[in-house]
Amino acid sequence: MTIQTTKLTLLFMAHPLTGHITPTLRIASHFSLNHNVYFLGPTAHKQRIKSSNCKFLPFLNSADINDLTYYTPSTSSSSSSSLCWQSRALLDFQNLWINPIPDYFRSVQSAISHIQLFNPEHFLIITESMFFGILPLFISPPPSPSNIKIKIISLSIMTPFIRSPEIGPGFSDTLPFLPDLDSQLLQAAQQWSIWETKTSHLKTLLNEKLIEAGVSPSFLPTQLTDAPFLNGFNYTHPSISKILQLGVPSFFYPRQKGFPSNFQFLGCLPPATEPSTGWPNLPSWWQEIKSNTTKKIVLVAQGTVETDPHDLIIPAITAMSSREDVLVVAILGRKDARLPNSLILPGNARVTDYLHYDAILPFANAWVHNGGYGAVQHGISHGVPMAVTGEGQDKADNAKRIAWSGIGINLGGIKPDAQKVKKGLEKVLDEKKYKERVMELLAESNRLDCLRLVEKEVLTVAEERSWY
Repeated sequence: MTIQTTKLTLLFMAHPLTGHITPTLRIASHFSLNHNVYFLGPTAHKQRIKSSNCKFLPFLNSADINDLTYYTPSTSSSSSSSLCWQSRALLDFQNLWINPIPDYFRSVQSAISHIQLFNPEHFLIITESMFFGILPLFISPPPSPSNIKIKIISLSIMTPFIRSPEIGPGFSDTLPFLPDLDSQLLQAAQQWSIWETKTSHLKTLLNEKLIEAGVSPSFLPTQLTDAPFLNGFNYTHPSISKILQLGVPSFFYPRQKGFPSNFQFLGCLPPATEPSTGWPNLPSWWQEIKSNTTKKIVLVAQGTVETDPHDLIIPAITAMSSREDVLVVAILGRKDARLPNSLILPGNARVTDYLHYDAILPFANAWVHNGGYGAVQHGISHGVPMAVTGEGQDKADNAKRIAWSGIGINLGGIKPDAQKVKKGLEKVLDEKKYKERVMELLAESNRLDCLRLVEKEVLTVAEERSWY
């Protein structure tokens, strides 16, 4: 086969959270222009997947998770709001990653069986790295007939949990990155020891669910039975032909051990192009943004997981309320969401329930968010410096990296007060070094050329002789 002419069969899959689906689907959509692309995903995203020219295959039973429902404050599934951020993250791992593994894997098997009906000689699985439903396929013999050949590529859409001696767990505490190696090694060892104790129940549950999914206990590798939870097994298993990482090297700390030999940075996904029908859900004040030539625009959003606007949106609006040279655009992240009726909006604030980031970021001078990796990538791809807070999931670590890499300010913790946000935003808006540095990372990303490179890497893997 030649990489220029081959039409591949590709099966994409991702963890059902929106933040994991979105970048994976963007890449799947790119391949759908010239290849036969399937996407295993939740029914909540069915229409979105189909409109991206991918063939939709559904998650089954408990695997069919709708994160907008899970993270709605009024639902019992999100009753963890009183817990500290790390306890919430660990509960999410239990509920959203580990407990559904048997149904995740049944969904994977069903998807593979469906594709086999069309008798492809071989096909590629491109799995988002944090989708645990693929793990039984790594460990046990593949469920496909011997005449169907499979290769697996891991697509990392967040900071990868690939261990190096001087780097602590990604979901651990918010200690700063230290400048000297000896201090890094000591701090990381302490963090891993604490992490292993806190997550021992998750490691036990993970192995139980893998066995429930059909993995023989004798097949469980020591990296799952004897090593800490989230030790990188889902990235580094020998079944994975390539690890493709969204992002740029300059956002990552120096690593003593380096990344595996099959690891490749892709750069950031480029901004989406405006649809021929225009951006959806444009607010009534959109023309004011487009025609603005004098005011600095501050964009603030919290994504779909942390939904309380008092965490960051309201402090950001309040922080800039006296700046006549600034417009604040707040995106609430959910259809029909509104700010509390008791809040009196200042004259320089504009609020909408939902707006595509790629529609508004070209106009932004500062990007305020709570540290999601996708939001960071959007900021870099538009060359917009950031002021970031956040505690859940990998967000505290991303906030530290933003400050370390020089592309913005770490506001620290969750729910910063308006004065702290004001101080951080004034630095980002008024000090040129942040804009200059984020433009350097944008140039780095453009040199990698994400969509060109991901296609090259996938097609190269397809040409290699060894198939699973």
